[in-house]
This record gives sequence, structure tokens and C-alpha cells, in this order.
Amino acid sequence: MKIKIFNYTIQITKNRGPYYKKRKWSPPSALEAPEAPDGYRHRWIRSEMLKGRWGIKKSKDAGWDLVKPKRGEKHLYPTVTEGKFKGCIGAGGLILARFPERYLP
Repeated sequence: MKIKIFNYTIQITKNRGPYYKKRKWSPPSALEAPEAPDGYRHRWIRSEMLKGRWGIKKSKDAGWDLVKPKRGEKHLYPTVTEGKFKGCIGAGGLILARFPERYLP
């Protein structure tokens, strides 16, 4: 965006990093995510499922943990920038969650 003030033209740009280039839609299983640690699996879950009065509390009781990128990996994965899930890995209304394999059938 360019703004002209008096005799000066100021150009304002947002540098969002390499991830925010225009990309085509891909199914949730094909989204970029870090490797799950031993004994855990990662799943993409809808953020609306965690909203509401008991959403996060029930999911934590069931064993789900939201995944945040490590300190040096923030630019490698899409992260939520605002709201309740700020800092968690997420894209397009989906949030990455970690679940222990011992609860899986």
C-alpha cells in the first residue's frame, strides 16, 4: 500500500515470511506439521470443536494437547496469530493436537 503525504510517498508492506505465499487447498492430512514424539500421534481438529464453555477442558481431560512450535520453528509452520489459540499450530480453522497412542484402539 502506498500513502502520499505532502511530497513524500511511503510504501507499507507486511513481511509474513515464506509460508504465506498463495497456496492451493490441500486436505488436512497433507498440511505441514512437525513429527510427533514417540508414543503420540498428531491430528488436525476443528477449532470450533474446542470453543464454548467446556471445549478445552473436556479435550484436555480426554488426553488432547494443543501443539505449539518450538522456539526456532515458528516460521516453518502456520500458527494462529490471534484469539484463544494464539501461538498454536493451525491453518484455516484447523488446529494441530497431540494425542497419546495408548488411548487409541
